[in-house]
Amino acid sequence: MPKTSKWAAYDVARHTLLMRLNDVSNALHLEETKTAPDRAAIAALEAELDAIDLKYDLLSADDFNGPDPHPCP
Repeated sequence: MPKTSKWAAYDVARHTLLMRLNDVSNALHLEETKTAPDRAAIAALEAELDAIDLKYDLLSADDFNGPDPHPCP
């Protein structure tokens, strides 16, 4: 994979995780502000946030390595 494609794929993955993090965080906020919040839903959303955070922390551009048709000498 050419270096530009590698970094583009990394950026897309990073952006996708950040968007999902935002969506889940908003859902968590909405649930927490209800007059009768669902504790099970809150726990599930918190677990999902933790999982997304972990994926984000472990994400690396090296995850998108592939054969580079134009290797640098």
